[in-house]
Amino acid sequence: MHALQPSSARRFLAAPLLLFALAGIVHAESEEPIVVLSRGIGLLNQDNAAGALPHFDAALKLDPALMPGYRFRGMARQDVKDFAGAVADFTKFLEAAPDDSYVLVRRGKALAEQGKSDAAMDDLNNAVRYHPDYGYALVGRGEYLLQQGDHAGAIADFDRALALNAEDASAYLGRGSVRLAKGEHALALADLAKAIEIDPNDALKYLLRGRVRKIRGDFEGALADYDKAIALNPKSSNAYVDRGNVLTDQGKLDEAVAAYDRAIELNPQDVLAWNNRGSTRRVQKKFDEALADLNRAIELDAKLFDAYKNRARVYEDRGDFAAAEAEYTKLVQQRPDDTALFLRRAAVRQAQRKYTEAIADFSRAAHFAPRDAQILVLRGAVRLEQEDWDAAIADFTAAAELDKRLAGAYFHRAFAYEGKEEWEKALKDYDRAHELDRQNPEPLVNRAIVKESLDRLIEAEADFTAALKLDDKFVLAYFNRGNTRQLQKRYKEAVADYDQAIKLDPKFAWAYAGRGLIHLLEKRQAQADADFARALEIDPSIKDDLDARVNELTAAAK
Repeated sequence: MHALQPSSARRFLAAPLLLFALAGIVHAESEEPIVVLSRGIGLLNQDNAAGALPHFDAALKLDPALMPGYRFRGMARQDVKDFAGAVADFTKFLEAAPDDSYVLVRRGKALAEQGKSDAAMDDLNNAVRYHPDYGYALVGRGEYLLQQGDHAGAIADFDRALALNAEDASAYLGRGSVRLAKGEHALALADLAKAIEIDPNDALKYLLRGRVRKIRGDFEGALADYDKAIALNPKSSNAYVDRGNVLTDQGKLDEAVAAYDRAIELNPQDVLAWNNRGSTRRVQKKFDEALADLNRAIELDAKLFDAYKNRARVYEDRGDFAAAEAEYTKLVQQRPDDTALFLRRAAVRQAQRKYTEAIADFSRAAHFAPRDAQILVLRGAVRLEQEDWDAAIADFTAAAELDKRLAGAYFHRAFAYEGKEEWEKALKDYDRAHELDRQNPEPLVNRAIVKESLDRLIEAEADFTAALKLDDKFVLAYFNRGNTRQLQKRYKEAVADYDQAIKLDPKFAWAYAGRGLIHLLEKRQAQADADFARALEIDPSIKDDLDARVNELTAAAK
């Protein structure tokens, strides 16, 4: 989360600036240090910290005892992220004014940026101790407590600030941020709406409200907030990154990439822009470009875990399973209790037929999530590939016991029973899978195949037809119904099914083979030869099976 910058942060400048400006008018010709200082303050008020710094340096060179110079130079240094320099200047100023709560808060924030958490907390506590009713100190400490994960402490500080001033926009912003972190999205929206009502010209408030709206699925509302944030701060790379995130969720991938492009143009060091563009390009299947983006994100932040995880997904999606496995292995070493990482590594190991290692990963994931029935289904599916039917059945049975309405457990167990030729048990499980998931045509198709093998052809055909009512583009349903109709010698209808299967998948070799067999049976040799040739062109590995079937039909005809 980006550090919050309350709108009250600059309030202190008004009176001193007037004083210094008047002093500058009176002593302009003498070029007094205070006149030089006032020029720097003017630039700082215009958010030009880099331009202000030379003036502060010059003023302090003219008068090293000019204490306000250290205060303002510290602020400018902090704004340009020279945190060590800022701390040094604030410390010098505090030697003269040790109870200045504003400077204590600023130094506390600078120390926090340096990772000096104890010293930062000391400064923030002292700021509140010296001035218990100073809202800026309470908000500053609340922001830091939020960053440290102390939500209760942060809320207490923001509530106290609001009790002192019910129109403190920064306190509403801070409290809304805590509520966002806690998942209290409705309350967060209310706080952020109030903050915007009080101060409608702060881009950060719209940015955070957009994030809440995105989480709640209000994508159009989120985009409107990000657009407002960009209008208020056209150089905000964060707003473009967040906009890209919403567009990605909407499936508008080209627009998302354009948003990330703009973020990178504005801030080439924005690591999230590189990471998220890489992730989106993975979804677009632009794998080389995705890898380039993710590698750049890792160069910018070698500790960005998501960049490595996204890179592993790129390797996985483009079929480089060995590289994906190596990446996931590094990741699980960093997070040895991350269930999702073990599941992903298991999947790439399964793809490489490293079944023992895949099962070990699924078992590890099951250890972390013992009530997750789906993990047992995934492990059982590996055992199906091993044709270890009994072990697979044990996994699917355990999954069904954890979740009696998990259709996949029954569906896969039915497949294992098929492997053992326990047909009635398989049919019973397919019945249950269909009962639990009536919009899924796959249990119907598999049940029909079992019935076909048992010569229950009318029932099989009915199941294939029912499956096609659910999904009229299910290629295997057309193909297998064609087989069933061929066995019933309803050749014209069978050819129609094979034709439809080929139309949907022109590279489905067995559909050409099935149609060719009917041409052979009906003595259309030229058409049969053409279909057989096309089938073997697509998949030469079916030759032995096809030859056996042709020989069988030829012998029967004699």
